[in-house]
Amino acid sequence: MNEWIERRAMINLYTFFVSKLLTSLGFGVFSFGISLYILQLTGSALSFATNIMFNVLPRALVAPLAGYVADRFPRKIIVVVSMAGITASIGALIIYTELYGISVAAIYTITAIFSMIGAFNGIAFSSSIPNMVGKHNVQKGMAFNQVSYSIGAIGGPTIGGMMYGFVSMEVFLWAMFIAYFIALCLEASMNFTLFADRLVAKKESMVASMRSGFVYLKSKPLVQSLLMTQVCINFFSAAISVGLVFVLVQRLSVESTQVGIIQGAGAIGMLVASLYLSMRGDLVRPLRFVKRAATVMCIAMICIAVPLVAGFSTSIAFIYYMLLMFVFSAMSIWANTPIGVVIQREVDDAHRGRVFGIIETLAVGIGPIGSLIYGALFDYIDASLIFIISGLLLLVMIYILLRASRLKHLSPR
Repeated sequence: MNEWIERRAMINLYTFFVSKLLTSLGFGVFSFGISLYILQLTGSALSFATNIMFNVLPRALVAPLAGYVADRFPRKIIVVVSMAGITASIGALIIYTELYGISVAAIYTITAIFSMIGAFNGIAFSSSIPNMVGKHNVQKGMAFNQVSYSIGAIGGPTIGGMMYGFVSMEVFLWAMFIAYFIALCLEASMNFTLFADRLVAKKESMVASMRSGFVYLKSKPLVQSLLMTQVCINFFSAAISVGLVFVLVQRLSVESTQVGIIQGAGAIGMLVASLYLSMRGDLVRPLRFVKRAATVMCIAMICIAVPLVAGFSTSIAFIYYMLLMFVFSAMSIWANTPIGVVIQREVDDAHRGRVFGIIETLAVGIGPIGSLIYGALFDYIDASLIFIISGLLLLVMIYILLRASRLKHLSPR
């Protein structure tokens, strides 16, 4: 019986990976084509930024509700219904485009729908990982999830770049529709309760249930520390996502193709780091691993200022930043993935959905806030100073939140 369960867990694990890979690639191809389309149609960076906001804010706003739903109803039903809703939405956009042509308003609308429905799908899926593959395979499952996103980050723009200019937007939509439909079929075949305890949901109102999720989170100091660590990493990482391209183009006059290669090096770093975690055994001291990885992230952030101060040539700066982004992105995976693994293991199944809903709201929502703040700062403050101060502040926050004296009474080290 145990052998059968382990075999089924492996089937769940690889089905999960293929499903996430398909959706990541499909969305990557679609978002690349849509980004170019919006910029070409409007010529406005504001329109492009608005689409990003429609992709992020709805997800952050509905995440607590999605967490409640994930704890209240069968998660497989939530995953399958939400994926069916996303697939149907793509189909509706295809029909609309055939009848009326694609428009920016239609793109904003469908992006917001994807974002909201995606919150239900993502939180239900994330909170089900221990039940699908077992707690002993959580690190592998989280790493596989990151591998799929990394491949999507690399392959989506690559495939989209080859398609754009040669095919219509309808082809981009059909590619996404097919990818999501196959993912829907795969998710419907998965066993979401293989390792689940038989729980009886408490009969309480939605507000009371969501409040109990916050109360439960307060009783978990380790999870609180790790959540705030993720929030700090996401906030200060906005300095790079906003400022790096600005520095490369405006200060160092790096060509656009080289900027793309530098960003691609970051995606490759994420992929390599994720593959490493998926192939190695469980980390013996995950929090120490997180602290070391986050420390290297902070150093890499500070080092972004070096070419600005030392006056590197364009060619040397290109190689330097390519290596730096590889390291920074790899370390971000090595910091965030073990955090997710520990949270998965520390939170019980009855509260996992609501806790992940809170995490989704804070961790996802802080990104746009950081982008807005850093967007304003880079207009008025020297870029090298911003990177140095941001790296130092993040380093201080990491060592405050994950200091040994704070976590000494908790099991994972």
